[in-house]
Amino acid sequence: MPKKDNTRYIVACIIMLLAAFIQCYKTVHDLHWASEPDFDRDIAYIRATLSGHYGQDPSMLGQYMWYNPIIFLSETLFVKLSGWPINVVVARCGAFLNLINPIVFFIVLVKLFDYKTALASLLCFIFLIAGNLPCWGAATYSPWMVSDTATQWLFYLSILCCYKAFDSQKTGWFVVLGAVMGIAFLGHSAPVFIMVMILIIMQGQKVLRALQNKQYNLVGTYFLQGAATVIPFIIFAFPMLYYVYGKYHLHFVNRIILECAPGIFARKETFTLLKLNVTFSLIISIIGFIWFYRNFKNPVLRKLIWCWLGVTLLMYVYESAVPTVDKMIHHNLPDTIPAFHYFFYFKALQSIFFGFGFIYLFNLLIQWLSKQSKKEFSPRSANNFFVFAVLLYMLVYLPIYCNRWDFSDLRQEALNKEKETDKIDVYNYIVKNVPLDNVLLCPHGLSLFPVMPTGIKMVSVETYFSNPYVSYDQREADRVKMLNFLTSSTPDTAKNMFSAYKVGDVLLANADYKYYKQPSFASSSVIFKNNSFTLLSFDIRK
Repeated sequence: MPKKDNTRYIVACIIMLLAAFIQCYKTVHDLHWASEPDFDRDIAYIRATLSGHYGQDPSMLGQYMWYNPIIFLSETLFVKLSGWPINVVVARCGAFLNLINPIVFFIVLVKLFDYKTALASLLCFIFLIAGNLPCWGAATYSPWMVSDTATQWLFYLSILCCYKAFDSQKTGWFVVLGAVMGIAFLGHSAPVFIMVMILIIMQGQKVLRALQNKQYNLVGTYFLQGAATVIPFIIFAFPMLYYVYGKYHLHFVNRIILECAPGIFARKETFTLLKLNVTFSLIISIIGFIWFYRNFKNPVLRKLIWCWLGVTLLMYVYESAVPTVDKMIHHNLPDTIPAFHYFFYFKALQSIFFGFGFIYLFNLLIQWLSKQSKKEFSPRSANNFFVFAVLLYMLVYLPIYCNRWDFSDLRQEALNKEKETDKIDVYNYIVKNVPLDNVLLCPHGLSLFPVMPTGIKMVSVETYFSNPYVSYDQREADRVKMLNFLTSSTPDTAKNMFSAYKVGDVLLANADYKYYKQPSFASSSVIFKNNSFTLLSFDIRK
């Protein structure tokens, strides 16, 4: 049987990637700062890594790394290779590094299904699925190096390895699956949580079936497959597990981080979120879902897709309900990760169902055209027409795509951030003149920007960017007391806190500095001042 020529699909894939890359590049090519605090956290980790402090919490003295390292490590490498300032790299490199996501998505779907399904699904993945949702709200290609967006390719690779493992039943594939999941854990926790639940369901069903049939030798085999997955996972995830498990024992103190529901994912915005997701592409995805349910026969892949769908959808609903239920029954239900991460990967599956739906509708069109013209399309002509239809859909939708939130609002927010010159001056001064191990006391509003990206230590950082294994409430209360003491000399209990936290610098807005009162137990001097802020060197007397 002659080998099929798939060149047309590869060329169309490249055309779509180029169209998306041009838009992403235009969005970030001239930026010096990215707007989201996630990027400022990454800058802090990069500065710590470049200074030889990998494994430390860059914002808290004596604490350990708590955030997945792949993103900031890849950005650190980019900094070393390019020689660009860290803030510039973080703002711009996503357009390049994030290309791996649609490429791997396409390749994985080719391996799982075929080139047609992969191409139609890629159309939805890049241009349609996100609509006006933020890049961290739906799986797509984005110019922003947000962690779940940037590392999603590892999830798709895990899905492929999972299929290969269960389809072949070869131990080697279970080993590879564990290794890929370990690397995925270094990128983000969400893919691992989802994959673990998928594996429990799929392997658990096999174990129960073997027990029912009294095939105890198979039970042993299945547990060996589990061990073959777990051991390489631990090995490859060790650079992260060493800290979050070895040092913190996975004991979350700040549960509020797990219940984070930012922006459009806030509970009060649920109706708006639903409205944003009711699109023409959703209708095609629903058609594809029905076709898959009725016609797709591969039992292993079918089960894998259903598990993917069930886990992401049910866990999104569960995690969305947890905060409300906790308040109602005054009991903390088990938490995993914020709900929007499950929604993110649910949307990736929607892109795949879109591929099935698009092909089904296209085949109906071909049948209708053939009937009207009373002439059958040759396979070659039909395939060329299919590629044309995909590219035409992209071209028609491109003006809408180019105006989505990622490219308009986020770019404008980044440009607005560049105008905060007084904050940027503070950042530059601290980076050049203040040691990373100094502890800086500042108001809550300044902890994210300009202070967090400097990598200097702080008494307390904003809630969702604070170390989840250390009490935020305690540190935040102490920060408030110390700041109050510097302007009112009360409360008296704050005196000992300055030495307990080893405060060496204080940053105040000028509006607060005019009320500053020199503590009797310390000496201080202004080391930097501009139109908005005053930075003090703070020396506690022995």
